Amino acid sequence: MRRALLEHLSRCQELIEGGEMESLLLTDGGRREFLRGLIRMDGYEIGVRVELPPTFPLCLAKVFIDSISPRVERRPHILTDGRLCIEAESDLLLDVHDPWGILRETLVRAHRLLHQILTGDRAAEFARELISYWKGSPRGLPVPCFVAPDDRPRLTKALYFEELLLAVADDPREPARFSPDFSRLPPCTLRNAIYIPIDPLAGDPAFHPDKLATLSELRKYVRALPSRDGRVLDKLLGRSGKHSPLVILGVRRPEGERALVGIQFHDTRGGHPLAHEGNGGSVEKIELQRRDAPFLASRGGADPHLRGRKVLLAGCGAVGGYLAMALARAGVGSLTLVDGDVFELANTYRHVCGIARNGMPKVFGLRQEIERLVPYITVSPYQQRLEAFLHERPQTLDSHDLVIAALGNPTIELELNRRIWSSHRNAPALFCWLEPLGLGGHALLTHGRASQSPARGCLECLYDHPVRGAALENLAAFAKPGEAYTRDSFGCGGRYLPFGDLDAQNTAQLTARLALRVLRGEVEGAPLQSWKGDARAFLQAGYEVTSRYESQTGAFAETLAYIRPDCAVCQT
Repeated sequence: MRRALLEHLSRCQELIEGGEMESLLLTDGGRREFLRGLIRMDGYEIGVRVELPPTFPLCLAKVFIDSISPRVERRPHILTDGRLCIEAESDLLLDVHDPWGILRETLVRAHRLLHQILTGDRAAEFARELISYWKGSPRGLPVPCFVAPDDRPRLTKALYFEELLLAVADDPREPARFSPDFSRLPPCTLRNAIYIPIDPLAGDPAFHPDKLATLSELRKYVRALPSRDGRVLDKLLGRSGKHSPLVILGVRRPEGERALVGIQFHDTRGGHPLAHEGNGGSVEKIELQRRDAPFLASRGGADPHLRGRKVLLAGCGAVGGYLAMALARAGVGSLTLVDGDVFELANTYRHVCGIARNGMPKVFGLRQEIERLVPYITVSPYQQRLEAFLHERPQTLDSHDLVIAALGNPTIELELNRRIWSSHRNAPALFCWLEPLGLGGHALLTHGRASQSPARGCLECLYDHPVRGAALENLAAFAKPGEAYTRDSFGCGGRYLPFGDLDAQNTAQLTARLALRVLRGEVEGAPLQSWKGDARAFLQAGYEVTSRYESQTGAFAETLAYIRPDCAVCQT
């Protein structure tokens, strides 16, 4: 089948001309067959070789460039073995029942990329591919890099064990704090390194990554810095001299962001090789593995702009645990955790920490789990009930960007609601809670911004007396009021609300999405959001749902018109 496909390709002159089958004898006695031919385009003759890899048709064929005439010295998107980079594995959807169609698609992509190589901006393409040209350093593994690129030259730090470069970091504490593999290393020597932002494309239409490893060319890029940055760099080079042989280059790519590569100078004489009085030296490429916060956040879908945000989370149970982890993974830089409880084995199946932190205070166990999984976050734990915490720290509510309550205790949450509304300086607050037996969950924002003052609508509005003197009822409830939905496993003090892990996750996700919108300033008013679950287990237990639950047809309930004009908390 493979040979037949390649022979069929040789007859398609619009894809490849003069195709001839060839084969190589392999060491195991087998043969590797391929097709050689020509592609003519844009005034060039390109000699190509097409092979079908063993995994074909689960992947595209391979196209190798043997020659280009007239000669093109520097060619982006062509690997050292001549292979053309024509595929991005993540966007491939191949019909394995049509191998000829896959082979044809390979050649169509090859034509498109070759046209881009021959007629496009090659310097820009090389800048995009810079990191791939820095791979395969003689040192072996890449050096962990905790340097966040920006647009100004500055000193940073290099961590050495004897003469072995271990890491580069703006803050030398970061490798040990955010990379567990560094916490077990012996004491390191700190040396200065210099970060230099450069923009080769601004003045060199013939840019190629190899020029950065050539001292004379690198000097040209460095000396093209704006005058203010040049003066700063001159001071850094003069102050550090040859004692800072490591340079981190922040190379601007066409899209505007910067790629990071390392340069280590050897055999230097006199001043720093990049200084005006520098006398030269040899250049070694240093491949870097980026571990800085902006890179990890954006690469992982987090928001780097949330790193400066502070969130107070009261309640670190099932919903609060997932919520804390979601906020951390979204990029929030500071979490204050408040909860007086201790992990028990009964929490195992519906808490993000599982069984790992049994017997620990929830705030400390959750902090350990967050810091184990997510770098660049500060977690401040307080093993206290919320009432005691606020009594000791009354200014807390205006020192955070958002307060979230996942307490499962409406009495305490209503008191927090009143405290939030006691001052316009206090942060917005989110209240979230679960319904029993997978019936649903809710999230309510209050004290959010609306023009110059907080938007009306609060948790107090949501609770009402249907009959004077009767118990308060939650207007958003899906479970009919007046029933006791908690269960009792061990007698006094052992009551709990029945719900599952997925119910906690759904409520945490609903709340986290709303919280992130609040932190980004995208929410106005006091929205109430709900998710509606399957009522079968609830009804089988003999309970009844409310008319609000029955009136909702989708998985997410419509916003309830709950704001009371006579509310004693938010309307005063």
